[in-house]
Amino acid sequence: MNRQSIDRISHATHSWLGLKLSLFMSFVLLTGTFAVISLEIDWLLTPEMRSTEFVEPESVAWGASYDAMRKEYKDYELTGIFRFSDPWYSLQSLATTPWQENVRLWTNPKDGTLLGVTSFYSIQRFFRSIHRNLMMPVRIGVPIVTFLAFPLLISLVAGFIVYKKFWLGLFKLPRFKRKTRVWSGDLHRLTGLWTSWFVALITITSVWYFIEEVGGNSPPFPQPAAQIIDRDLAIPEGFSGADLETAVENALKELPGLQIRRIIFPSSPGAPILIGGDLSASLVRPRANSVYIDPSNLNVLGSYVGEDLRLHNRISEAADPLHFGYFGGIFSKTIWFLAGLLMTSMAITGVVIYSNRLLARPGTAQRA
Repeated sequence: MNRQSIDRISHATHSWLGLKLSLFMSFVLLTGTFAVISLEIDWLLTPEMRSTEFVEPESVAWGASYDAMRKEYKDYELTGIFRFSDPWYSLQSLATTPWQENVRLWTNPKDGTLLGVTSFYSIQRFFRSIHRNLMMPVRIGVPIVTFLAFPLLISLVAGFIVYKKFWLGLFKLPRFKRKTRVWSGDLHRLTGLWTSWFVALITITSVWYFIEEVGGNSPPFPQPAAQIIDRDLAIPEGFSGADLETAVENALKELPGLQIRRIIFPSSPGAPILIGGDLSASLVRPRANSVYIDPSNLNVLGSYVGEDLRLHNRISEAADPLHFGYFGGIFSKTIWFLAGLLMTSMAITGVVIYSNRLLARPGTAQRA
């Protein structure tokens, strides 16, 4: 096959994929773009989420928060307490009411004062669900969305084959004074060049999500090295905020320097308290550095850190920070949001280009 044939096939493939999947692709890209900053949108709309005081990670009032929630909502089943990476957020706790409603409890990280209760459903939850699985059952929706990575990858490669000496177009401004077909084509190529790294990154992580969903899940994290003392309750009767503070102190002795981001309470009598957060490993979620605590005596049962995880685990842990861009806080999320908007606009201008080509063919209406 000669070069001309390869170019023709690549052009047809790039155009066909872009046209057939344009609306669906644009929807997934746009919802994913807003999913990146959805937590910040919630922060703006939800007063309970806004911390009145910034505190250092080691000064967070875990115990006082626990006591405040237990005093006010003693019948609620507490799932865990979570600290966001940015200091302007309140502590978030997930709980289930006696009537089986999932809610979020918010406390002041400085002194544990209860700030309020909100529904589990939020802007962040909406964009996460609609982007990840189209509000469908996860086993159906996730494979559909992540499968888009394959035609997107093919389209990316085909686009570079079609665009000869693409590096010369990095600073070539669109000719907006020309007809729609011309300027939209220029804008499409320029946007595609500057976001190609981002498209490749989103594509690769989406392929990984697809692999995980069809059976390539990472192996479980290391389990506790010691056995848990037999008990009848998930959380011993009389467990208090002082006990939680002791558990936190023991976790910090086990993993010095751990910046605690999550405390997961046991859901069954045989489960430990799990205290996790940020340590030294890069591109991992807070769960990648964790300490197991026995709720009965507050002893450490075991621990693990991100550097000791298997390669499969490390790849799985890196997928979310890279896909949603939260590894660098608000700075990286802003870059990801802007790149996502450009990527979405590229899908839209691709449709404009193809539509105008169809209109330009003999026998059709004049192009715009």
